[in-house]
Amino acid sequence: MINFLNALGFLTVIKIPEKFFLKKEQFSKSLIYFPLIGLLVGIAISLFYVAASYIFPLVLAVILTIGFEIIFTGGLHYDGLADMFDGVFSGKIEKNKILEIMKKSDVGVFGILSIIFSIALKICFIYYIALLNSKNLVTFLAVLIFMPVFGRLSMLYLFSRYGAAKKEGSLAVLFVSENNKKIFIISAFYTIVLFMLGMTLAGVFSGDGAGGTLDWIHLKIGMSVFLFTFLFLILAGKFFTRRIGGITGDILGGICIIVEIFYLFISYLCIKFI
Repeated sequence: MINFLNALGFLTVIKIPEKFFLKKEQFSKSLIYFPLIGLLVGIAISLFYVAASYIFPLVLAVILTIGFEIIFTGGLHYDGLADMFDGVFSGKIEKNKILEIMKKSDVGVFGILSIIFSIALKICFIYYIALLNSKNLVTFLAVLIFMPVFGRLSMLYLFSRYGAAKKEGSLAVLFVSENNKKIFIISAFYTIVLFMLGMTLAGVFSGDGAGGTLDWIHLKIGMSVFLFTFLFLILAGKFFTRRIGGITGDILGGICIIVEIFYLFISYLCIKFI
C-alpha cells in the first residue's frame, strides 16, 4: 500500500502524508504500480469527459478533458517532453551539452512547439475517435481509459532496457534497480490482460456483439493496438536515448507523452479500418 501511495503521489497532484514517504533507495518498489496509477488517471479523465459531454459540445468536452488530465497529473510529463525535444533537437553532438540543455529551467522553441503539437494531437485524435464511436460510447471510453496506462508502462520499459544517462543528479537514477526487468514483465503482463479485458467488455456491452456475445473485432483491435504501440515504444526508446547514452527524467516523461499520442493514433486507425 505504501508503494502504491508513493506512485500515486509521484504521478498525480494528490498529496500523500509525509509519514508514507519512501526512502530514496526504495523508490523503485513503486514502479510496478505505475500502470495502475495510469488506469486511475484514465478512469478519472473518462468520468470527467462523460460529465462534460452532457454540458458542452464534443470538441469543447474533449479540450476540457485534456485540460483536466494536465491538471490532475501536474503537467509533469509535458515538462519532460519540452526538455527532451530542446536537448535532442538542439543540434549538439556532445552528450554533456545535450544534457546541459535538458537541465536548463527555461524552455526553447522546440520545447514550446512540442507541447503545443502534443496537446493539439491528443485533442484531435480523441475527438475523431469519439466521432467514430458516436453510437458506441463504451469503446471510446475503453480507449480513453487506457491512454495513460500505456504512457506509464513505457516508463517501465525504459527502466528495464536502459541505464541512467547521468550517474547522479537525475531523477531516473533513483528508480534504477536490478529488479527493473522483472517489474516491467509483470506490469506488461497485467496491463495487456486488463487492456484485452477492457476491449472485450467494450465489444460485449457496446451493442456490436450480437446478444452480448464475444466480439472478436474488439479483440483484434486491442491486440493490434498493443503490438504496434509497443513496437513504437522500442523505436522511440532507441532514438531518444542514443544521443545521451541512457535515460533521464525528461526522457521518461517525454516518451510517455509521445507513446500516448501514438496509442491514440493507432487506435483511431484500427477502429476505422478493422
